[in-house]
Amino acid sequence: MAPSVNCRSAVILGCLFLVAFTAMSSRGSAPAISRDIDWKSVNLKKDSLPEDIDELRKKVMISQNTVDVDGAKVFTQTAGPAPGVEPSGKNVLLLHGAAFTSQTWIDKVPTIATLSALGHNVVAVDLPGYGRSKQTRVRNNGDFLARFIKSVFGDKKAVVITPSMSGSFFIPMLGNNENRDLVSGWVPVAPVGTSSVSADFFSNVKIPTMFVYGENDRGLGFRSRDDLAELPNSTQPQVLDKAGHPAYLDQPEVWHTLLHNFINLI
Repeated sequence: MAPSVNCRSAVILGCLFLVAFTAMSSRGSAPAISRDIDWKSVNLKKDSLPEDIDELRKKVMISQNTVDVDGAKVFTQTAGPAPGVEPSGKNVLLLHGAAFTSQTWIDKVPTIATLSALGHNVVAVDLPGYGRSKQTRVRNNGDFLARFIKSVFGDKKAVVITPSMSGSFFIPMLGNNENRDLVSGWVPVAPVGTSSVSADFFSNVKIPTMFVYGENDRGLGFRSRDDLAELPNSTQPQVLDKAGHPAYLDQPEVWHTLLHNFINLI
């Protein structure tokens, strides 16, 4: 009987190991699963924002800081997961357009608070030459942004949101292939600079991307949409109805729903 018992024990132990290994592999392979997604077919309005999102936003604590990137000092506003919300472990970096600053994501549209309420770590920055970083100048926008991301997030990747002017920082950063490894997801909102690179540039950018623009943004919105069409891991363009160039201001609820669903897939 002893050999039979030992055999059954070995089988049971083997099954338990297989279950544990599968669970660990599933947790560790999230990025690989992300890459297997058919991004063109995803429904980015599938999940609504939590019913208590307004109450959760009220609990968010936003702190102001100055980050020194090799002598270039920039102003940031940050928030971790809201109290009582399970941390997602995901990082989000909010850039801004020429007419805006990090404060836009607080006063004009509550994106910092919303993302925090959803459990994310959020950093919004006043880019060099703007807002409370107005006196700061950098020689190379792309190099600066890469160093900033490393300074703020360390060895962790971030979803980067790049409206309009901030494309002049993000797209040059992508010119260095190593910098692409700093980014887990990209949300361009009618960014500048998409026509400044070679025709095949974006076909080699593998970062999961959700392109957003306003229905009424027939200039930069349409142009950047067409330029980014070759991104291999991009969703369908997300058009915000009756919205202008800073489309997130006109349709904040839709904007936050799109972010919620996209980031959940990263």
